[in-house]
Amino acid sequence: MSKKKLPLGDILIIGALFLIMILWGPIYQAFFPTPPAPAPSAAVTNAVPASAGATNPPAPKPAQLSAPAAPSEPERSDRTPLVAATDTVEKAVAPRSPERTLTIGNAQLSLTLSSYGGAVKTVRVSQYPLTPKTGSPSVVLDYGGTPALCYEGLAGLDGFADFTLTEVSGGVARVEARSPAGLRLVRTISANDRYRVTVQDAFVNTDAAPAKLPAHAVTLGAMRMLEGETAIAGLDLLGIDTLPSTGGEGVRHWVYKRWFSKDLTLADYFQEAPRQGHGCIGRPGMTRPLPHSIRERVDQSMDWASVKNKFFVQILAPVKESADGGDLIVERDVSPFENAADSRTWAEAAVPKHVAAALRFNERQLAPGEGYVRSYSYYVGPKELSTLTALGNHQKEVMDFGSLKWLCEVLVWCLSQLYRLIPNYGVAIILLTLIVRVVFWPLTHKGTESMKKMQALQPKIAEIREKYKDKPQKMQQETMALYKEHKVNPVGGCLPMVIQIPVFFALFNVLRSAIELRYAPFLWVRDLSAPENLFQGMIPVIGSLNILPLVMAATQAWQQKLTPAAGDPAQQKMMMFMPLIMLMFLYSMPSALVLYWTANQVLMIIQLLWQRRASAEKAKT
Repeated sequence: MSKKKLPLGDILIIGALFLIMILWGPIYQAFFPTPPAPAPSAAVTNAVPASAGATNPPAPKPAQLSAPAAPSEPERSDRTPLVAATDTVEKAVAPRSPERTLTIGNAQLSLTLSSYGGAVKTVRVSQYPLTPKTGSPSVVLDYGGTPALCYEGLAGLDGFADFTLTEVSGGVARVEARSPAGLRLVRTISANDRYRVTVQDAFVNTDAAPAKLPAHAVTLGAMRMLEGETAIAGLDLLGIDTLPSTGGEGVRHWVYKRWFSKDLTLADYFQEAPRQGHGCIGRPGMTRPLPHSIRERVDQSMDWASVKNKFFVQILAPVKESADGGDLIVERDVSPFENAADSRTWAEAAVPKHVAAALRFNERQLAPGEGYVRSYSYYVGPKELSTLTALGNHQKEVMDFGSLKWLCEVLVWCLSQLYRLIPNYGVAIILLTLIVRVVFWPLTHKGTESMKKMQALQPKIAEIREKYKDKPQKMQQETMALYKEHKVNPVGGCLPMVIQIPVFFALFNVLRSAIELRYAPFLWVRDLSAPENLFQGMIPVIGSLNILPLVMAATQAWQQKLTPAAGDPAQQKMMMFMPLIMLMFLYSMPSALVLYWTANQVLMIIQLLWQRRASAEKAKT
């Protein structure tokens, strides 16, 4: 039976739609150009005229995230504090001694401590390069104006206080300060266990009268995307996670909603109340631009909080007590073309630029001479599954593997074991694909055999459709009876594709957070965790060239040509365009994911050719 060709008209229509999809961006820009950036308002400029002769211009006041920022405020630099208490503006502009720093660490980490707040200013992760280039410096997590382990709400012991820094040993430092109220804080920071830092804070009331340790917070440093990290369309790679200590809840990932819940996400908190929790459809219109930043209080006890980017994470966990609450702190990316006076330029949704968090603790009374000690476990380093698993208390959940986490963990383990065998993750992915094909060989073999039987039954199915075209129920009954008579499963042909879907999505989840594939090379691919991006910025429309997706589309087209045609003719026509659909879907995805799908198609082609040869030899005998 000859295959029906797709009409020329259908081909032209689908081709035109595909062209429009590719060229939509340039077409839209040509007819609806982005409006020019508004002129800066004189009311918000901080510049000092050269003629003023001022040598010490007044320091700008820090921004307060708890209130919406004015739409016309100037862009915040990375060194401007994301967080500032409402009663500390005067302290921020008051003169204080020059900042002093102290660096401690181990073979994996170098922590730079600041005398301002006794906090962690930067962390160098020694074993991971910033870029894939030879000689690249190590990754440095620069927390900008929001350092880690900085206290808020403790006058004289907060981020505006001057601490003394003393190195006890190469990996241990003592940090001290005394408040005007007579409270003394002695902090001991030890970096002696790979990426795990232990922190002990000892508060002592040195006054002769009872003292109050006010309600306060301790921060996690602000995180942003690093130079070497590649964004993935539709995914928020900056995130905040928390583990509630009561209510039996699991880890809360604040970048998205849990299934069947009324959760609000980080993006929701930027919206006006009537727009929160709604999708794009049915959401009320905007009456104001989105604030530049938010700080949302969470009144729920927590075992730990984390802040993360694509491959690196901070986790702060009190050791013998739970925090009484926490704050979610986010600054969004603001386009230079946003204009508060023109609603057409307003961003509809917030795209995070910096994320930070804080753990909150309630007020505490200290008698004269009484002390109070609080300890923390502070993990700062890569999203390395084996290391995070050893921390316990569900801290490995920052990997955010979703409902397929068991399969994701198996994949990470398998890839690491294959990498030990052959130290190349590209080869490891191909071997993993081969293992998956071998494990599911009986099902895929049965599926292709079912498709061959379906193909043989097509003439009889066509007769039934013609005979009962006015009686759809009778047509369905006769068709199912035919399948039963010849022992054919009508959905058996879908098995080869269906069994690959869980592995495909699990590998996608692994690639968006597991550091093992970061900058892993394979042939011409420099980084398997990102698209190839060859000739980036030099190719019109698509921006860069990705070869693997083109190879994948070609192998899938070949595989479909070899696959026995069966089923509804309309479905067959749709399947003809699956390589094109997969090309559009995977073109900007991580190379490792495309490599897995391509290897899968090649192995399927080998299987189909083998089955054809076996059938031909069987027919001869």
